[in-house]
Amino acid sequence: MVTFISRLSYKLKGGAQLRLNFKNYDDYYSKCNNYSSHECSKCKGTKEVAISEGTVIIADRIMNFEDIPVLKCTFCGAVSLADHSKKMIDECYKYMIKENHLEGNHKYNGYRKKFEYCQEDDLIYDHRDYYSIPGLSVDFEHSIEGFLTPVYFTKKSVLHFMHDPDYEFRLFSDTYGQVGYKDEWIVPFGINSEDKIVFWLGDLSYMDKTSLNILKPHNIESDHQLTRSEFYAAQLCCMWSEPNRELRVCYKKCDFYNAVKKAYHLSLEHLESEIKEQMNRFQKPIVISEKTIEPTINMLHKVLIEGVNIKELRNLYLKVEVSPAEGYEDWKSIKLYEGILKALMKGNIEKLDITSIIGPLYLLNDLRQYYDHLLSNEKRNVIKENIIKTFNLESFEEIDSLYEQLIDGLNMLFEYFILATNNQSLDQ
Repeated sequence: MVTFISRLSYKLKGGAQLRLNFKNYDDYYSKCNNYSSHECSKCKGTKEVAISEGTVIIADRIMNFEDIPVLKCTFCGAVSLADHSKKMIDECYKYMIKENHLEGNHKYNGYRKKFEYCQEDDLIYDHRDYYSIPGLSVDFEHSIEGFLTPVYFTKKSVLHFMHDPDYEFRLFSDTYGQVGYKDEWIVPFGINSEDKIVFWLGDLSYMDKTSLNILKPHNIESDHQLTRSEFYAAQLCCMWSEPNRELRVCYKKCDFYNAVKKAYHLSLEHLESEIKEQMNRFQKPIVISEKTIEPTINMLHKVLIEGVNIKELRNLYLKVEVSPAEGYEDWKSIKLYEGILKALMKGNIEKLDITSIIGPLYLLNDLRQYYDHLLSNEKRNVIKENIIKTFNLESFEEIDSLYEQLIDGLNMLFEYFILATNNQSLDQ
């Protein structure tokens, strides 16, 4: 028996260690002769593939690997062998027995297997993903192996498809969608946890050469991250993804209106078919910039601020506020929303900052003016400074942070409206 010493222990990124010791081959076979799962057996977290150094001992045979695919839990850090690694270890052990070697150092030589799909297109992908990411190689739908190999691209890869009318481009949720060309083909894609676009290699083989050539310049090396994506959940686990966050805000507004109808017998709906049309036409931005978020600001303003029956909103204010403020007759939708929220949250106002809660609606209006109205440079700068201050930004160029906070704030605002309306209904 060879003693297992510290020099054979290697650290994975994040501090976890791969150190596996089996009494004999039967012990190894009984523990590793099974398909791996993306779910961690210890904490039920999600495991992703990582390429790591490590050591495996079976009886008296020591195998040192410089780069072996493992599965690492993204929550607790627990490490287990990927299916591809189990086969590697099995082959190495049998070779060491045959050659009577007690210890071996194994290094990946960079070999990249090319599956039959898209061979002439020379796409960049890592065949080890297909054999290592749980579920991909257990594919009974396709007779040729390799169909479910993930191929990675930058986000810019799909921008052309979003704006070319010959293509159908849809995001069903924040990170899962599909792209199609006329009636010729349609394929799914996803966005992984590292903000990379992912297609299946087999699906790319359905694309025409012109479309594939649009994608190819943005093809990048695999980062092996896939299991935490809505794409993986939908395609491998048959789990429905949530609508994107922008549309969820719109649905929350509808939930609030329904709660009002139930509690106060008032209908706040206005131009319902036009509102649905705005939501159906909405295209979630893939890359966040001043230019790409403008359509979102436009849609949200129409749905949340313009798409309300002002007369009935004012009647709701009178129902919930026993002492209406002076001049309320001239209030528009945002001011009425604020007055209603204050009235609904009476008794809790000292605990809640109503101004901050309603703030995203005012900022949405500011952004709509900034993008869609002809304003003096002085007025535009005033709006920008107000937005920077409100969102605690270094500058207006921090558009990603601005956008995230705006969507989160609007979502929270209508959560408060729904909660407060339902509570009022219970009290009546």
